[in-house]
Amino acid sequence: MSLRRWVLAAAVATLAAAPALAAERESLRIVGSSTMYDFLAEAAEDFGRDTRFRAPVIEATGTVGGFKIFCADVGLGSPDIVAASRRITPLEEEHCLSNSVSDVAEFKVGYDGIVLARSIEASRFSVSRATLWRAVARSVKTADGVVPNPYRLWSDIAPGFPATPIRIYGPPLTSGTRDVFVHLVMNPGCADLPASAPDTVVRDVCGHVREDGAYINAGEDDEMIVRRLLDDPQATGIIGYGVLKRHVHRLQGLPVEGVAPADDTLEDDSYPLSRPLYIYVKVAHVGRIPGLMEFVSRFLSEPMIGPEGRLFRSGLIPMRDDERDFVHAALRQLEARTR
Repeated sequence: MSLRRWVLAAAVATLAAAPALAAERESLRIVGSSTMYDFLAEAAEDFGRDTRFRAPVIEATGTVGGFKIFCADVGLGSPDIVAASRRITPLEEEHCLSNSVSDVAEFKVGYDGIVLARSIEASRFSVSRATLWRAVARSVKTADGVVPNPYRLWSDIAPGFPATPIRIYGPPLTSGTRDVFVHLVMNPGCADLPASAPDTVVRDVCGHVREDGAYINAGEDDEMIVRRLLDDPQATGIIGYGVLKRHVHRLQGLPVEGVAPADDTLEDDSYPLSRPLYIYVKVAHVGRIPGLMEFVSRFLSEPMIGPEGRLFRSGLIPMRDDERDFVHAALRQLEARTR
């Protein structure tokens, strides 16, 4: 069975007969990305107030945890939507298909950036992806070979950086932000490893963060990282761009490769750590869970995700016009298909 049944938006074929579905629920259920939580919560509050439907129940499980729950069951007791700060992986697709979750619509929502944030009172400096890899990797490649990370101060990595301890508050393994950070920052650090390097060395250098206290697992909640940064002004935090925008008077975002995180640099893709955001909808639940199709339509509408939309003001970077046109056309396909 091919896993490439997952296409952008709604043209997804049903691959297997679904098991019998349970009784309907009164509120739709959303799991997944903590980065997406505030966007969804804002839309859910409006939806519950302005329509005849109840507000959705939203659980910030992290992207990885969200897909595990979403893909575990097709029954009506399972989540209707999973929000993700990255695209679904082949392994997650396989998990869904193995549990008869075979009819799923994927919608891109917009863009966000991963930001290296510091207190506005802290020293400001520009970092490269190679610098960040050296700061967070459990093992690094030096002239002496692959060794446990020896860097304790930022100034140990390169002259001109502050002589302050490397202390980075970041997301856990269950976070899509962590996955994207590994992909955009840590994997490039493997580029000069010899092809003959053992798999254990490659995994250690490419994907594992240090466990000596320099990288601190701060949980799924970006707001908790914000509080840590305000209490610890010399520390650095890995957060979403939308969170930085909400705290712009208290936090600064470090430039990466000389480019500062900002609306325009995320829109034109010049900021190196930008990423798309998605929602995935369980098509078998459409028409069975009250308000599901109505919420998805409202959440993906121009007043929400467009250039002047509410979520732009909350930190979401809108898609290009042609991308939004594609999403809206796919949404109409799904609506027609499930009438």
